[in-house]
Amino acid sequence: MSLVRLSFKHGKTLDEARTHLASSVSQLTGQFPGIIQHVEWSEDRSSVQLAGTGFEIRMRVDPEEVHVTGDIPLLGRLLASPLMSGVKGVLERNFQKRLT
Repeated sequence: MSLVRLSFKHGKTLDEARTHLASSVSQLTGQFPGIIQHVEWSEDRSSVQLAGTGFEIRMRVDPEEVHVTGDIPLLGRLLASPLMSGVKGVLERNFQKRLT
């Protein structure tokens, strides 16, 4: 599996960051309905796991940063690029940061 990691400062309160995370997840499930098959939130809604056939993406917010980790299989590389580009794009729009 390939491991993708991404972290950035969000510049928001923790409650605002949770709201932006929820909005991001909603947009991603709408953008990739056939790919994202399962969404599981933590009790405090500070972290979420998105999963589909052969991949997992975990996103969480803490008081200062957004953290994204993705496990994507070698065979899924065809999906990995559009999926991770979609994740980065949605997070950029919702947290108003340019990710590199």
